[in-house]
Amino acid sequence: MPSLPSPPSNFKSLTYTQPSTTPHLTHQPLTPPSPNELLIKVKAAAINPVDLQLWGNPLIGWLAGKKEKGIGRDYSGTIVGVGSELKGKWEEGVDVFGLFSRPTGGGTFSQYIKVTSADPICKKPTCWSHQEAAAVPLVTLTAFACLDWLPPENKVDGKRRVVVAGASGGVGMWCVQLAKKLYNCHVTGICSSKNADFVRRMGADEIIDYTTQDVAQTLLSNLPNGRKFDEYIDCVGGTEMFSYWHDLLHRSGAYITIVGDKTSRTSMGGPATYFTYPSQVLRYLQGWIFGPRYANVLLYSKSGLLEQIADLAGKGNVEVVVQEVVKGVLNEGSLAWKKIFEFMEGGRVRGKIVINIE
Repeated sequence: MPSLPSPPSNFKSLTYTQPSTTPHLTHQPLTPPSPNELLIKVKAAAINPVDLQLWGNPLIGWLAGKKEKGIGRDYSGTIVGVGSELKGKWEEGVDVFGLFSRPTGGGTFSQYIKVTSADPICKKPTCWSHQEAAAVPLVTLTAFACLDWLPPENKVDGKRRVVVAGASGGVGMWCVQLAKKLYNCHVTGICSSKNADFVRRMGADEIIDYTTQDVAQTLLSNLPNGRKFDEYIDCVGGTEMFSYWHDLLHRSGAYITIVGDKTSRTSMGGPATYFTYPSQVLRYLQGWIFGPRYANVLLYSKSGLLEQIADLAGKGNVEVVVQEVVKGVLNEGSLAWKKIFEFMEGGRVRGKIVINIE
C-alpha cells in the first residue's frame, strides 16, 4: 500500500457553542491517536434529522458546557493513524465508514476525526463511493433496531408481514430493503404517490399513498384471510394509528417507532419522548402484558451490523440513495451549511443528504 502524506498540524470542523447558534468553522490542533483510537481523514459525511435536533437541544448544550460541539455522525474516509492497541486489526490507508457516536463532542463535518473501538466502523465496500458509504451507518443501524422486534416466522407461508410508514425516508427505505432482502418479509410501504416507484424499487410489495388513501382503512382491507400484520414501523411520528393498532397487529406483533408521539421535526425523538409523552410508557407496559408490543427504539451500535450491510452491498442486494451532495461546507466564509439545513427542515428528503469534505 503506498505511503500516505503526513497529516497537517491542524484541521477544520464545522461547530457551534450554544444551542441554535450559527455554525462556524473551528481550527483545531491535530494530535496523534491515543492507544485505543483511529485517526480518520474524512472524505464525506451525512446529515440526519437527529443532527438538527441535537443542534437546538438545550440539554446537549448543558452537557457539553462551553465546549465546541460538532455536527454530523455518519462518515466515510481513510485511516491515517492507528493507536498502539489497534495495530494488527487496522492499518493506515484503509477506507472505512462508520458512526461517530459522541453527540456532545465533535462531529463528522470535519477534515479529521478520532474514533474508538467502541464506535461502529467497517471497511468500505469497493462498490460504494465515499459519498454513498457516508449515507449508510445511522439509518441502517436504526433499521436493524426496528426489525429486531419481528416475531418468529409464521407457519403458514414463512413470510412475516411488515408495514413501513415513511418508507421513502433515510431509515424507512432501509427498513423496506432489509425486511424484504434479509428477513424475507412481505412489505407494505406508506409514502406519497411521487415516491411510490422509488419505494417499490426498494422492495415494497404494496404501496399506500397517504395523500389520497385512508391508511388505516386500506391496511385493514388488505389483511389476507383476516391475518394481521407482524410489525408496523413508524418513521414519521404521531398518534393517528393507535385507534387501530390492535386491529392491525396480532398479539405477538409489534408497533415500533423511531420518533414517538411527537410530530415536530426539530424536537428530539426516540426513547427520550417517553418522558415528554408519558402515554407511551403505558402503551409499552400494556403491550408486554397483553400485546401487541410497543417500543420506541434507538439504533444498535454494532460494527457487525455494518459488516452485514457491506456484505449485502458487495453482492448487489441493497441500494444506497443519495439525493444531494453538497460541497464547500468547510470553505472559509461558506454558507453551504444553510442548504443542508433547508433540505432537512423541508422534510421531503428521499434517501440522504451528503457533504463532500474537501
